Amino acid sequence: MYLVNYTSDDFKANLSKAEIAIVPIGSVEAHGHHLPLGTDIFSPRLFCKLINERIGEEIWIAPEIPYGQSYDLSVYPGTINIPTEIVSNYIFFVGKSLLANGMKKLIFLNGHGGNVNALNLASEKLMQLGMDVVIINWWLDFSKDILTVTEGQGHAGEDESSAILYYDEKLVQMDKAIKNTKKPLMRVYFKDRGSVLYENALSGDATLATVEKGEKIFKLLTEKMIELIHNFKAGKYYIQE
Repeated sequence: MYLVNYTSDDFKANLSKAEIAIVPIGSVEAHGHHLPLGTDIFSPRLFCKLINERIGEEIWIAPEIPYGQSYDLSVYPGTINIPTEIVSNYIFFVGKSLLANGMKKLIFLNGHGGNVNALNLASEKLMQLGMDVVIINWWLDFSKDILTVTEGQGHAGEDESSAILYYDEKLVQMDKAIKNTKKPLMRVYFKDRGSVLYENALSGDATLATVEKGEKIFKLLTEKMIELIHNFKAGKYYIQE
């Protein structure tokens, strides 16, 4: 159920159908020379569409948040960088308002690595208000599943490029796809990290991307996400071994 498509009265009348909301979050940033600036927006958007088609009556889908923390890639044209503290405060208040409107459980569906710290901080604060929160970083949390489809992963790499090819092939310029084989030895922060580690605004091998791989990724991960949503809805947060 897309929240913005309902009137205030209809939202109130249908609130009892679901107490879970999903908020897709992305960024506007450079993704190689071949992918659009909205890449991190488009993947969560398509996941939400597929989820809505399957279990739309069980979950509210809130409008996407398009901007995020993108310091590393801000050296490349078109990237919009919002500091982590600002992103965190913003999404915290979005979540707080959803809670005030009856959403007791919240899923942040994140498409961008730079948002992780902001999401963690906001979720800790929402938890203290009594809200249950799940963060899905789709390329991280389902990495093992993705690697059954692709040879590798990376920023604007094989997995992400395949995803956007499936989202809209016309947005991808595969003739400009290249690869960057640099792999960090540690989680290191330094001023020029974006231009050094993410040379040409990418990592991994984008030349291996295909539409077919993107389709497999979305179908496989949508199933995983629906399973997660159902466990979240049921309050099944752990298993007893």
